[in-house]
Amino acid sequence: MPTKTNRERYSPREIRIRRWFERQIEGLGEKALKYGLDPLGQVLAGPLRLKPDLRPQRAIVVLSGGIRSTGHLNATSRARLQHAARLHQANPEALFVVCGGPRRPGRPVSASAMAEMAQNLGVPAEQILEEGLSSRTAENAEEASLLLRERDIRSATLVTSALHMRRARLCFTAQQIQIHPAPVDRIEGEPPARASLISQTLHEWLGLAYYRARTWL
Repeated sequence: MPTKTNRERYSPREIRIRRWFERQIEGLGEKALKYGLDPLGQVLAGPLRLKPDLRPQRAIVVLSGGIRSTGHLNATSRARLQHAARLHQANPEALFVVCGGPRRPGRPVSASAMAEMAQNLGVPAEQILEEGLSSRTAENAEEASLLLRERDIRSATLVTSALHMRRARLCFTAQQIQIHPAPVDRIEGEPPARASLISQTLHEWLGLAYYRARTWL
């Protein structure tokens, strides 16, 4: 998959599609809550969840869950970093890769804030690599895989939300990186669907379909 320039990544059409998609997911979540359908999310979530594999690897890769316009990481990102830092304590020789660029031009870069928090959690600065170019999961995988292959690393522990893990692992597999899942439970009240499990699972299923259509998997 060729690397996108910032101009391609942040094209007006791309931003409009992303915003429309997010609005639809939010609307579905509200309707699910209104009509009592949210428990259906547990059924939809089942195939998305992957069994953890916490065997030590040469690298731990952490995907951003979001950053606010103030530059503060949201609760999802913080939970992922806390989990990853605990894994690093048990495997202190591992490289620690933090992934996440600005969602749109002029917005904060997640990776920088993640690296700072990782150091505060005890990860040595010299073991942290920042991937601050990506704006979506497929780009997380592409950019992080480049960093790993440069260091002759072909497998890694991946830390992301449990519902997001299947799509994320497929993206890394497409980049010839073997992934060992280290999922984190979802955080209530965080995007893309505040307090609605069914819309979070729909977000992932639609995301999988879209990624397959774009041949990113």
